[in-house]
Amino acid sequence: MHKSDVVIIGAGLAGIMAAAQASEAGASVLLVDRGGVGLGTNSAMSNGYFCGPTDEYSLESYVEDTIDTGRGLNRRSYVERVGAQARAAFAYLAELGVPLTTLTKMYAAPTPRQDVIRGVSMMSALGKALRGRQGLSALTGLQVRRLLKRGDRVVGLEGLDAQGEVQHVAAKAVILACGGAGAVYAVNDNMKAIMGQGYTLAAQAGLPLMDLEFVQFYPLVLVEPGLPPVMLYPPYPAGSRLLNAAGEDILERHGLDDVNLAIQGLRDKLSIIIAQEARSGPVRMDFTQVAGEHWDKYPLGLLSHMSYDFRARGVAIMPGAHFCMGGVEVDAQGATALPGLFSCGEMVWGLHGANRRGGNALTECLVSGRLAGRGAAQYAQDADLADPPKTDTAPPSLATSVQGNPLRRLRDRLREITWQRAGIVRDGENLGQGQKELAAWSGELARAQAANPRQEWLRWDLECGGRFVAGVMAGSLARRESRGALLRQEHPGQDDQAWRTNSRLELGPEGAWSVSHQAVEG
Repeated sequence: MHKSDVVIIGAGLAGIMAAAQASEAGASVLLVDRGGVGLGTNSAMSNGYFCGPTDEYSLESYVEDTIDTGRGLNRRSYVERVGAQARAAFAYLAELGVPLTTLTKMYAAPTPRQDVIRGVSMMSALGKALRGRQGLSALTGLQVRRLLKRGDRVVGLEGLDAQGEVQHVAAKAVILACGGAGAVYAVNDNMKAIMGQGYTLAAQAGLPLMDLEFVQFYPLVLVEPGLPPVMLYPPYPAGSRLLNAAGEDILERHGLDDVNLAIQGLRDKLSIIIAQEARSGPVRMDFTQVAGEHWDKYPLGLLSHMSYDFRARGVAIMPGAHFCMGGVEVDAQGATALPGLFSCGEMVWGLHGANRRGGNALTECLVSGRLAGRGAAQYAQDADLADPPKTDTAPPSLATSVQGNPLRRLRDRLREITWQRAGIVRDGENLGQGQKELAAWSGELARAQAANPRQEWLRWDLECGGRFVAGVMAGSLARRESRGALLRQEHPGQDDQAWRTNSRLELGPEGAWSVSHQAVEG
């Protein structure tokens, strides 16, 4: 059995920040991840922009702009906390080898190479900075499946390793840094195993999840056959065009002048426009009129690795699931309502409200990661390292032979259900139909067999994904308005009088979600 003062589930930017701060506070730290540290995460796929106060942009303006983007559903005290601690977090990031360039309202990670994603460079530098740090170790190749408790206190975790063996880890404090759930959608730009596992861990342990219905879509994700489904990174140089199947300029048709401005101010509208145009044929991002000097610069320099002639023809794109605004509530130390359990990054609710402001995801990773790391280390000073309770969990039984891979088919089916029934624009009829389809899908998943440990990992990923999607559908049906990233077709307006509330979803013993609402803080 592995033992540590602080155990962190997830090794993206938030998890690494938590690990750095907890180890500096004197705690022994164990980073747990199914993949590697840093590069196998959504943080490595990021464009490296951080939103926050600058000398030209006040804390008060940052707070109000963030709440305006979130359409008033943000948790004001948490927005203020993130804004107040952002600049110290940026300075700390520089100490770890990632100095940021200050813009007017943003900060940008460095681009040592014009053909490498900023997030990759950033996470590589952070991994190097933490390597060999005293008191900090990593346990990779473990899929965490359950938080272990003694009474009401979290004292460790249970997981399945790559050989199919059940493993236990004891801890004085556990930090959830598991990321979101974007890969439950047929079109997304997330790492493909990000299916809401952290939300399941929290909900199974008894925590409510807030505002799950709010899922953000990025308008420009590659769907060209043979190319990776990643976002086309902004900013887009002059000459960039969006063309429909008839070759018409979509921006001109809808009175939009520039794709950068459209994404900054009308991201949700642009996603709807592209999705509607795609019904008549592929929508293409066209760079054929972009001047030659841009092709060796970031971000178009990233396209040089792809086997596609972007200079000669447009490339098929669609809006893709990008970010989940909901999650768990934490206090000023990053602690959840469960003693011994902390959380950070996309797992945390409150900063974004009904829609995330560009650059705030990475800022939140920095600030909330540092808070959770310090808070967990302080909690661990006064806690005993209790052995987790004995469990009767046996290694899963694997089928001797399975024809094909039914779990991959079920993964594809889950993504289609989510995309069709709980996608960019939702309505009661489709959501209700989606719940029926999801119930039938869950029955198939229960009967499906895994032939090896990796397939068993996929089975549990799908259980988590299905549970998350059920929460999205339940929260969406309960909210009868359109607000931020939630667009209800039969309820097109924002209704502050009736619906300026946060949804609260709790997982029942039979696996069903109950939904209630509470008044917005402040």
